[in-house]
Amino acid sequence: MKHLAFIFVCLSGLVAAEMRPADVFQDPRAATFYKEHPEFFHFAQPSDLPSDLQWENGDTEKEFSDPAAKRGGTLRMMDRSTPPVLRRVGPNANNSFRGYAYDSNDFNLLGAHPNTYKTIPGLATHWAMSKDGMTAYFRLDPNARFTDGQPVTADDYLYTFYFHRSPWADADWYADFYTREWGGITKYDDYTIAVHAPRKRPDQINWLGGLPPTPRQFYKDFGPDYVTAYAQKFQPTTGAYEIRPENFRRDQEIVMTRVQDWWGDHRKFYRNRYNVDAIEFRIVREIDKAYQILLQGELDMMPIGTPRYWYGTNDTDAFQKGYLTKVQFFNDIPRPPYGIYLNILRAPLDNRDIRIGIQHSIDFQRIIDTFYRGDYERLNQFSEGYGDYTDNSIKARPYSPKLAREAFARAGYTELGSDGVLRNAQGQRLSFMLTFDDSDRRKFLSTLVESALRCGLELRTESLEHTTMYRKVMEKRHDMCFWAWNASGKYPELWQSHHSENAIEKSSSGVIVPKRQTNNITGSHDPAIDKPIDAFRASTDEDEMKKLSFRIQRLVDDEASFVPAFRLPGYRIAHWPWLRFPAEFDVRSSDEPFTYGLFWLDTAQRDVELANFKAGKVRGEPTTRIFDRWRTN
Repeated sequence: MKHLAFIFVCLSGLVAAEMRPADVFQDPRAATFYKEHPEFFHFAQPSDLPSDLQWENGDTEKEFSDPAAKRGGTLRMMDRSTPPVLRRVGPNANNSFRGYAYDSNDFNLLGAHPNTYKTIPGLATHWAMSKDGMTAYFRLDPNARFTDGQPVTADDYLYTFYFHRSPWADADWYADFYTREWGGITKYDDYTIAVHAPRKRPDQINWLGGLPPTPRQFYKDFGPDYVTAYAQKFQPTTGAYEIRPENFRRDQEIVMTRVQDWWGDHRKFYRNRYNVDAIEFRIVREIDKAYQILLQGELDMMPIGTPRYWYGTNDTDAFQKGYLTKVQFFNDIPRPPYGIYLNILRAPLDNRDIRIGIQHSIDFQRIIDTFYRGDYERLNQFSEGYGDYTDNSIKARPYSPKLAREAFARAGYTELGSDGVLRNAQGQRLSFMLTFDDSDRRKFLSTLVESALRCGLELRTESLEHTTMYRKVMEKRHDMCFWAWNASGKYPELWQSHHSENAIEKSSSGVIVPKRQTNNITGSHDPAIDKPIDAFRASTDEDEMKKLSFRIQRLVDDEASFVPAFRLPGYRIAHWPWLRFPAEFDVRSSDEPFTYGLFWLDTAQRDVELANFKAGKVRGEPTTRIFDRWRTN
């Protein structure tokens, strides 16, 4: 999470305007790939476009940024660790920092209005659908640029398929996605393309409009050494910020700097956003230290979701004298699945009765009531917050020593040792390693350990630095881990987290081994779950997809490889008065202020306010602001 400061010098407006797409590197290997797959890659002329297309531009939707926003300044933030790699795709790339560097800092052909979810333009200015609903046509913005100054053209969309399908990228999920979920692409000219669907789907235009470009100029050296050669390189995006090499200082800071004359500044839905010139992420490993830095005014904003910070702020001078404002913003988004993930490829976690017993041994409600002071809510299953696609009848299994011991007994663990841990007839103790990161959450580990022991289960705990933990889990070397994935989209996408293809691979001797560097960290590999996941991906009917979604969720719950923990109904931050926000603070689908970049800095006010605070002056009454327009039940 986060960014830093420096000024990016791009091509001047004159040079950029004169740059022709033909000047951009063309990878001969990609060209060969296109020729080898004529069923997917098509080349035509503008005169070949259907004459009856009804072009749209989404102009009727309302802007959601604030025209009063000011440009400039450096936002001072913190992060707890440097990401293991800066590379966007491949091993260890799916880390927490990628949200700042890429996910909230890049655009597809189309976007979704964050309040209404209606389609709005992205890198395409206009779009049209074929009458049969199988092809979408796009006119690209000729002014759009990557952060390295290169123009975004049709060839960058063709290159997306070549790059992600390549074995050099070492990214199985992307290879599968860009093979199965797309039917083809046609280039008419440098700024006109058509994207074809593999089948009819609900909301087809937004499926096809979700295609991103890939900067082929940046990948001119793409080859077998990609994973190492590009490990610490920032891939140019179409967003407003870049990370220059000198601004990526491992274990010290990361600075994201704004592109000069960013193309989005001239476009509706993108102007008056991403207003600060730089975002500075100081690496602070201890969250308590970061909190103290915030209270001194050396950080402009910080998440304070943990109750001891949220309520503890009330006793500080910064809050009591009216300088530091607390904000709770309720959003309406899919809920990240926070919980304990059981690696069922490890015995005896491959025994469902053991997993059922563990479900009843983990007292997350106690954590919610005590550690989180009742402010969080119990998560009931893996896929919550997807509207009609979520089966709300599924409930988390309750904490119950009785039910836990009954389940463990079915698995053969019936003898209670003097240490309170159950054993089976072979003398094996019911004991597992629970892996946590070293965040504030590690402070409720003792409660989980105590609760589990009452059920005859021993949880041995390890608290690892975030990047170290990430690597261990992605290598599938854990027993159990506390984890959460980002959640987004209209409906659950469970192939990556629960399909066998992402869980196991067989050696030449037939031995099953974990498939590393995938998002299936439970090792789920049940053909009964695979079948409806495959059917869901192939379905063309929305009602059928909803039924399949419910069925998959029920099967995932029955497998019991995930212990649901809690959900956050929004986010909480503290910020100083020189950081400004729109009247409604944020938008419906935002999971933090960075998602849409609507805030701005009053740099002149910063010096005055900070000097007054350090002089002991009172600014006003303590202020807590609650924004609950988008609160869900």
